[in-house]
Amino acid sequence: MAISIHKRALVFFLAFAGANAQTCTDDATSTCTYTGHYPTWEDAPASAEEFDHDNDKSICRLPIISVAEWETGRYWEKEEPVIVKNVTDGWMALQHWTKEEMIRRYPDVMVGMGSSRDLGQTGPDDAGDALRKVSIKMQKCLPPLLVMYVNNVTSPQDFIVNHMHDADKYVFDRKLNMPDDLLKDCEPYPMPTRQYKEDYDAVMKLGLPEREMWKDHLALTIGRDLQGLTFHRHNAAWNVVVFGTKRWILYDGERFAQNITRLKRMTRDVDNPIQLTGANWIRQLYNKNERMEEIRTYGHDCIQRAGEMLYVPYGWAHMVVNIGDTVAIVSERGLDAMDA
Repeated sequence: MAISIHKRALVFFLAFAGANAQTCTDDATSTCTYTGHYPTWEDAPASAEEFDHDNDKSICRLPIISVAEWETGRYWEKEEPVIVKNVTDGWMALQHWTKEEMIRRYPDVMVGMGSSRDLGQTGPDDAGDALRKVSIKMQKCLPPLLVMYVNNVTSPQDFIVNHMHDADKYVFDRKLNMPDDLLKDCEPYPMPTRQYKEDYDAVMKLGLPEREMWKDHLALTIGRDLQGLTFHRHNAAWNVVVFGTKRWILYDGERFAQNITRLKRMTRDVDNPIQLTGANWIRQLYNKNERMEEIRTYGHDCIQRAGEMLYVPYGWAHMVVNIGDTVAIVSERGLDAMDA
């Protein structure tokens, strides 16, 4: 696979010096330290029994470390997924992004809303502000609620009350029309500046603070229980779950680098070209035609809990299922979809 800026996505491999060195295998538990907050918007998600599991012990799980350690340490050794625990400890989002507070704080702010199929086939941008189906001139003649509908934009209040549990819709908004305090709610965000070398060089020339660049690539996601994309690929991404739980199926891009047909056989039903949601893919296809063995050999089937950050390397095919209503933040350079 050709090397590029976007493909220098290297795994966080922790190697503390000295007798107390800690590696991925030393701490493979899947549960974050309890912080006193409910892990989901819904106290008992109905999908937990069907989709939750004890976790894939092969995936690297690290304790949270400081931004300085991310920057100066050698944690970029391989192109492998990794989970970092307790990332949201101290985030104001734990108080400000509960369902009640989200409705109260952001009743009128517009955010992008899309379906699983929109996101999987055209990329998350097209599920947000890029979905403009009516001209600005024509919008002036339409009622505000109709403009919101045809443009696939909504407010957090409208989405939670009217759309979240009624259809295949969820918020995926990278434009972040939210007030600045939304960004402050998810700090410190342990985004390595070296991953965005092009941005880093530009920031250095402008003399801007190094830690600000992650904000330019941030997206907010809100989705109900069992919501989730089917298999897709894109640039390297850092996904942080604030509330809820996500089940991920991750498949190594090197496995199909020279054979895209292999990926299509893995991710699609040959008798049905329509993309399945993540939940339906697991229900209908996971146990067929050696898919499970293929994933276990060349990928991961893992659970990401509230407070954890999952790093997905460039080009890794992945799908996700929300276990409970889920609120998350993703920082990904470009946010462009790739053919899966």
